[in-house]
Amino acid sequence: MNIRTIAVTVSAPRDTVFNFLADIENLPKWAGEYCERLVLERGRWWAFTADGEQVVDLESSSGTGVIDLRAGPLPERMNLTPIRVLALSARRTLVIFTLIESTGQAADAYERRYETFLGAASSLLRRFSGGEIQAPSVSLQFAELGLN
Repeated sequence: MNIRTIAVTVSAPRDTVFNFLADIENLPKWAGEYCERLVLERGRWWAFTADGEQVVDLESSSGTGVIDLRAGPLPERMNLTPIRVLALSARRTLVIFTLIESTGQAADAYERRYETFLGAASSLLRRFSGGEIQAPSVSLQFAELGLN
């Protein structure tokens, strides 16, 4: 199982960044490589992605800065992408994306998802200006860490 994080700092207040990311309707604005557009259908949000239509769900807590983004082909087969939004100062914010490989997910599908979130991090830099992206180029397997 692969788990990788992408961290991006931006020059904007934490609440501004959090509120933008926590609004599911903004998903195409910051993750356009992943989600071309959203449609609300039968009480669920559906994203039109390069991998086809996917149901998406977002749960957030302003107090903790946690956003749980879930997406997948069916409600019972959704991947979790935890997002954390932290204030570094009054005008500097850290956003952390954690990409978790799902059971049975093909390596190339996981790699595509990782790349799309790198694109999302770049999009946040453009939207909020300033900052930098930190992301590992190599993922570690749990077995390599002795945690299996």
